[in-house]
Parts: sequence; structure tokens; C-alpha cells
Amino acid sequence: METLERHLDAVAGRMGGFLRGFYDPRVHVGSKAGFILEFRKIMDLPALGQPGHLKKISYAKAAASCRVSMPSAEIAAASDPVSTLVRGLHEASILSGETRGELPLDALESDLTSLLRIPIMVCYLSIADRERFFADVKRMAGSQGLPLVALEEMPEHGRVACPKCGWQLLPARHATILQCGKCAKQFEFVRSLPMVSAVAALVSYEILRRMVALDVVNSYQEEGKIVPLEFGGETA
Repeated sequence: METLERHLDAVAGRMGGFLRGFYDPRVHVGSKAGFILEFRKIMDLPALGQPGHLKKISYAKAAASCRVSMPSAEIAAASDPVSTLVRGLHEASILSGETRGELPLDALESDLTSLLRIPIMVCYLSIADRERFFADVKRMAGSQGLPLVALEEMPEHGRVACPKCGWQLLPARHATILQCGKCAKQFEFVRSLPMVSAVAALVSYEILRRMVALDVVNSYQEEGKIVPLEFGGETA
């Protein structure tokens, strides 16, 4: 089991490599260990279907109890998040060597794509220009159809309108994400932080990956390893 845990940590670390500047301490001012802790939250979510079973299992559980056949040559050579996770499960199968139930690749890729869109990662971003950042994020969300609410300023009375139907968004799941009180659609969000040129985000891995790629983002860090951020010589 210890070997499997180290393997899952290694796979989580590889996923960090798809974020801009992950290995550059000037850009990713958190730590690889901190990111792994955040990404392991994703690995523990029940999101993967099993043939013949109604309940879904987590990536970590699948690594411990399921077999994934050798990926196609295309997946084996691909450098993208989903292919990396598929290879991670196949490698876990080799580590165990036990006879297991198998996860079909076609459904697995679809489930992993959905897994990477579940909002659970809390990160903080230092930005060069607040107005440009929020304009870029809103443009990105609109053009790509992302379920993301950007809160540059809290609206009057603290009421946020659903981008889909205009109804009020309410905190959901222990106030970690926003959910429409009418259409029930859930939204990830990024909000401005007072006094500093920075934002806090509760987002999925996929939206985080796109967000940190914006050139207006100076640096980012995961919740687990917060270090002081300096803005114009002042420490937040």
C-alpha cells in the first residue's frame, strides 16, 4: 500500500507539470508537496464508473482495485492531463499484479475528463492588473462555456446572479461553490481579495490550468502552503 501511495503522489506531481511555471518558484510560489495534497483531494472523489456496478469509485480506489489495459500508442505517447491519469492507472495495475476488474478505456477517458472539471481546488493568484485579469477571465469563461463566476466586486446586498438564468446564486456544499437557487447549476468562482493585487479561486483542475496560463497572472499557490506575497514592497 505504501508503494501505491507513493505512486499516486507521483501521478499527482505529474499533473502539476501541466500548469504554467509549475517548476519555477517565481511563478508557482507554493510547493510541489502542497500541490500534491490539493490534487489528492481530486483523486479521492467517486467519479469513475465500473462495468456492472451502480456506484462510482475514486481514482485512488481504482488504482488499488481495478485493472487498466495497456493504453493505445496514442495515449501512451500523449502529453495531456487525461492521458497522464490513464497511464497512472495502468502503472498501478502493474504494481499490484493482482487479478482485478477492468475499467474500459473509452468510458475511463470520459470519466477522467469530468473528474478534472470538479471544483475542489483552492488556490491564490497574484495578478498584475485586476481589471485586465477579470476581463480576461470573463472572456475565457464566456467563449469556452465554462461554469465560472468572476467576482471583481461583491454586488449590492451580496447577491450574485446566475449567468444562466439570472436567479440568485447561493453557497452550496459547505459554502465551497455557488449553486443557482432556480436551475440548480453549480459554478466555480474566483473572487477579488481586498487591499492586495490578488484573487482567491475555488475551481476545478481544468479551470485552474487555463487560469494560470493567463499572462496577467504573476504567480499562484495552493491553499495548503500559503506563504507571504509581496506587492510593491508590502507584504500581504
